[in-house]
Amino acid sequence: MEQVADNVYRLGTKGHNFYLLRDGDEVTMIDAGCSKEWSRLTNALDALGLNADSVSGVVATHSHADHFGLARQASDAGIPVSVHTDEEARALGTYAGRYAASATDLPVFSIRTLRNFLPMIRAGLMSLDHLDEVGTFTDGEQLDLPGALTAIHTPGHTEGHAMFHSPELGILFSGDGLITMNLTGGDNGPQMIGGVFNNDVDQAWASLDRVENIDATTLLPGHGSPWKGTPADAVGLARERASTQT
Repeated sequence: MEQVADNVYRLGTKGHNFYLLRDGDEVTMIDAGCSKEWSRLTNALDALGLNADSVSGVVATHSHADHFGLARQASDAGIPVSVHTDEEARALGTYAGRYAASATDLPVFSIRTLRNFLPMIRAGLMSLDHLDEVGTFTDGEQLDLPGALTAIHTPGHTEGHAMFHSPELGILFSGDGLITMNLTGGDNGPQMIGGVFNNDVDQAWASLDRVENIDATTLLPGHGSPWKGTPADAVGLARERASTQT
C-alpha cells in the first residue's frame, strides 16, 4: 500500500492500480484489482485500522479483470459494487462483444510486456467472476459514497468506461482512459492505452475532451504512477505523444 494523496491509498502491482479513498472510518474503493488480491485489500485496511466492513462501496472505472477481479468477493461480503449503466452487461457477464484483449494480442516476447503483466497474472488477472447484480450510476452523478466522487462517462476503452473526479482533493481517477505507463514498451507519462486494449480507439480519444477542463491537479491512473498536473496538460501530452508515433 502506498499513500498517494491525503486519505488516498494505492494498491495493486507494478502493472496495475486500484485505490482506497478514506473519509473518517469509511472507505470507497475505486476499482477492484485482480481476483487474488483480497488479502492485499484486507491487509491494507488493517494497516489503516479498518476492516472490510469499513468499505462503503466499490465503484469501477470498467469491468476488465484487472479492475474488477475482487468485485464478486466484495459483493459476496455485502459491499455494493457499481458501474456506469453502459458497463452493466459486461459486469454481469451478459455482454456479447469482444470483452477484452487476449494474450494473443500482446507482444509476449517483449521483456517490458512480461515485466508488467506477470505480476498481474500472479495477482489473478486470468480469472474473473461476474456478478449476479450490480449497481449503476450515470454520467455526471455525484456518488453517495465517502469522498463524494463525480462520475464522468468516458467510453472507448469499454462502452461504459468512467473516470471519477474528487473536487475536494483535486484528483481525477482516470482508469484506463488515460494512463501513465506503457504496458508493452516505450516511454511512460500521460498517454492513451495501446490501441489493442481499446474497444473503440477513436471514441477513447474523443472522451478525453470530456475531462480536459476538469479542475484537478493530480491524475491517478489504472496503470502507472500518479501524475501531478492538470487533466488539460495530461491530455495534451497524450495527444503530443500519439502524434509523434504516427
